[in-house]
Amino acid sequence: MLSKSDAKELFRLCKEGRLFDVQNWIASGKALSVPPDLRTTPLKVALDTGFHSLVEVLAQNEPNQEMKNRALRHSVSLKRLDFIQLLVSHGADLSSVPFIEALRIWEPTIIRFFLDHGADVVQGSPFAVAFGERIRTAIGAWRESIEKHPEIATQLQEQADRALRHFCEKEDLKWVSLLMWAGADPRSGGPTLDDDDDLDTSEHTTALAAAAYAKNLEILKRLKPDPERDDVDKLLPNAATFGRVDVVRYLLELGAKPNDKPNDGSAALDRCLTASLSCESFRWRLRSSWYGTSSKASKYSVSETLNTFELLLEHCALLRPDNDRELAVVRRSLYECEPDVTLKVVEGLVKRAACTHETIHNLLRTAAMKKHLIPVARKLVFLGFDVRTPEQKREENRQEEASRKWALRQLASRYNREEIYREIWLEPIQRVAKKVPSLRCRTR
Repeated sequence: MLSKSDAKELFRLCKEGRLFDVQNWIASGKALSVPPDLRTTPLKVALDTGFHSLVEVLAQNEPNQEMKNRALRHSVSLKRLDFIQLLVSHGADLSSVPFIEALRIWEPTIIRFFLDHGADVVQGSPFAVAFGERIRTAIGAWRESIEKHPEIATQLQEQADRALRHFCEKEDLKWVSLLMWAGADPRSGGPTLDDDDDLDTSEHTTALAAAAYAKNLEILKRLKPDPERDDVDKLLPNAATFGRVDVVRYLLELGAKPNDKPNDGSAALDRCLTASLSCESFRWRLRSSWYGTSSKASKYSVSETLNTFELLLEHCALLRPDNDRELAVVRRSLYECEPDVTLKVVEGLVKRAACTHETIHNLLRTAAMKKHLIPVARKLVFLGFDVRTPEQKREENRQEEASRKWALRQLASRYNREEIYREIWLEPIQRVAKKVPSLRCRTR
C-alpha cells in the first residue's frame, strides 16, 4: 500500500493525464492501493478526467475487486457506457451495482447493457421504485424484460401493478395513464409503494379501490371499471368516505347499488355521515385555527359531504345502523358541525324516508345533542322531533304568554269590547282583522 505522499503523487499524475508516467509507475512495481482514509482512488480520478486509455491501464492493473466495483458504480453515475464496458471486460462485477442505479440515470443504452448482461430485475423491485420516481425510460425496459423473460413475468407484473396502485392513491393521472398503457393490471391486489412488503394481506388494495377514493374522477375512468367484471358496489363506500360526489355519481350510473349491507342499509351513507363529515369538519377547524379562531363547520364548509349525502338519498340509500355504536359515531361527527348541518341531515332523511322515526329519535336523544341543537330546535319540532330542553320549553312558554298579554294590552288601549263586537257583525271578519292586529293572527 502506498504512503499518503506517494498516493497524492499518483493522483496528480492521473489528474494531469500523464499516461506514460503512470505506466512507468506500474512497470516499476509500485502499488496502486492507497490508504483507506483517502476519499478517492487512482481509478476514480482517471474516470473523472475521461481519459479512456488511462482508465484502461489502471483497470488492467487494479488488483482489488472492490476498487473495480466502486469504479463501475462511479461510471454508471457518469453515464459513460464505454467505461462500463471497459471495467466489466476487466473483471468488474456488474451485479455489484443495483439495477435501480442504472434506471435512475435515464440512459436507455446503459439500461439495455445491464439487461443484456443479466442484471437482477426482481430483487428490491427496481422497476417499481423507478416508476415511483417517475423515471419514464424504465417503462420500455420493463416491457422488454417481460417479453424476454416470461419465467419472471409474474414478479415483473407485480412491480408495475404496485406502482399503479401508488399513483392512484397519489391521484397522478399522467402516470396512471402511462402504466395502464404499459400493461399494469388495475384489478390485482397488493401493497402500494408506501407499504411494507410484509403488510398483512387483509390490508391489500387494488388500483380500482384506490382510485375510488380519488377526487379526480378521470383517475377511475382511466382504469375502465366494468360492472360485469368488477364489484362496483364495493367501490361506492370508498368514494363516499371523502365525499367524492362525482365519483359516487359515476359509480351509480354504472349500476352500483347503494344499499349493500346485510340489513339492506347503505355502507356508503354510513361512510358519508361519519368519515367524510369528520374529515371535512376537521379541515375546516384546521384552517380556522391558522387564523386564531375556533369554530364549528358550517353547511358551506361540509358541502361536498352534504351533496354526496343528497345524491345517495336520491338513489334510495337507507340509513340503518347495525348498532348504537355506529349511531354514536354519526352523532360525534355532527357535534363538530354547526346545528344547521344536523337539521339538513334530518330534513333529508325525513323527506326521502331513508330511515325510521326511531332511528332519528335515537340520534337526537342525548342531552349533549339536544343542547347542541338549541338554535334549530323549533325547526325540528315541525319535522316531528321535539328536542327542546325543559328550560327551553319554559322560556318559550313565558315568551308566548308575555306576547299574548302585550297584544291584549295594545287591543284594550285602542278598542273596547262593544266597538269590536259591532264591527264584527257589520263587516266580514277578514276586514276587521286588518284593523285589529291581534285578530289578524287568529284569522290566518
